[in-house]
Amino acid sequence: MKKFRILLTFSLITVLLPCLAHSFDKPLSSRTQGVTSPDILKTDEFSLNTRNVKVIRQAGKALWIGTANGVLRYDTTTANKYDVFDNQNVLLSNGIFGIVLDGNDNPWIMTYGGGLSHFDGESWFNINTPHGLCDSFVYDLKFDGDNTLWIATWSGVNRVRGDLFARDSWEAFTKKNTNGGLIDDWVYDIEMGQDGRVWFGTESGVSVYNGSQWKSWNHANGLGADIELVQQDNRGSMSQFKGTHHATHAEDIPNVKNADYRPNYVVSMLLDPKGRLWVGTWGGGLSVFDTRTETFRNFTVQDGLPGNYILSIEAGPYGNLWIGSNGGLSRFDGETFLNYSKTNGLIGQFVFSIEFADDHSLWMGSHGGMNRFKFDPKSHELIKIDGTTDEHR
Repeated sequence: MKKFRILLTFSLITVLLPCLAHSFDKPLSSRTQGVTSPDILKTDEFSLNTRNVKVIRQAGKALWIGTANGVLRYDTTTANKYDVFDNQNVLLSNGIFGIVLDGNDNPWIMTYGGGLSHFDGESWFNINTPHGLCDSFVYDLKFDGDNTLWIATWSGVNRVRGDLFARDSWEAFTKKNTNGGLIDDWVYDIEMGQDGRVWFGTESGVSVYNGSQWKSWNHANGLGADIELVQQDNRGSMSQFKGTHHATHAEDIPNVKNADYRPNYVVSMLLDPKGRLWVGTWGGGLSVFDTRTETFRNFTVQDGLPGNYILSIEAGPYGNLWIGSNGGLSRFDGETFLNYSKTNGLIGQFVFSIEFADDHSLWMGSHGGMNRFKFDPKSHELIKIDGTTDEHR
């Protein structure tokens, strides 16, 4: 079908460009530290009332914003010009899990119970279980080469090769039909390796597929810090998440008895150019998995993070890793976590989404709204409220 042939043309560009533009490949210090920024940052604050900003994606001058109440398309050249897309016009569900842009900067939108929605620049169309989706709850999507699409759902993973609207183009991979190779059917994240392997973050750990064989790892293999290292810092955290998805779902993770601690639960994930898989866990801190040696290392509050619930991970400009957690926003250079909180100007303490734009903007989404910060292109530091830059390194 014409629309899907266009998608396949763009897929290779979509996979490669993020790696070339923003990547984190710095060496890791044997000992890390956390530094709390003392500065108030210059920011534009956008209050979205009851809308929690789950995902932000920049497409030229437009900003696509995924919330619990649908999608907003905001014209960043204006003060308040935006369009709303929800279940009253084009979407089948208002709960947005993710947004992926194709090579034309057109959005693919993952929803809570409404399947996958796509805007091709002119019109919208929806893809759901009758087309072949494993589940109408869709969490992530990745393009693989020039003819394959991977889709993460709450009932396994789909691989689509060929015509998106032809039923025989769809394959399903589940815990059952892979004989446990896929460690859990609830799949939240997908990362594509340069070696052709596909990585899946699930509610029970991490799985990888090389095209013929599966392999998996969980807390028993080192994913997530031990409870003794995080228990004190996690105390009371679940009450802060009351009413959110993560507080009410994900019910019986193996080897977990404390609701504040689910080290197998992969909330966010990023694969860097050095083959290190960064994994955000639910209460077990930030894990990094060396995909070559198959060993884990964990970072927690004790290592400098402001929180152990890792909600978002993005490679930023100037070679740093940016982490959103229940404790705010962190910039990591391999040795130091530079931490920002509401005191520094964040609209909320829980950082669900991070996005970098070509105009040196850093967008951050939280409860009820989002911030836009700016980098100084010369110093590569965030601009403070007095016009100078934060020079903590």
